Amino acid sequence: MKIQTCAFVAASEVFDECLLVWNLFCNSDPNCSWGDNNRTLITGDVIRGVLELLDLPESSEKWTEEQRQVEKVFTRLDLLFTLGDLYIDLEN
Repeated sequence: MKIQTCAFVAASEVFDECLLVWNLFCNSDPNCSWGDNNRTLITGDVIRGVLELLDLPESSEKWTEEQRQVEKVFTRLDLLFTLGDLYIDLEN
């Protein structure tokens, strides 16, 4: 048996100060497991794909804030991608 390891960061770090986008992500019914898992590891591409498909309102103050937060999350995901094969843990 070969023991393998992987690196991950908590979703709370990726979505720090981006609660609107976290809620949009969670409510979009992303294709991942939720519940009593100890870890739910997904790639940044999964998060990016879900956020890119969001139907945000075309204009309003809320849209501006949501868009700002989406860009902030994208910047963080880009940074993670440059660091190597990292996952985001949705459960912790």
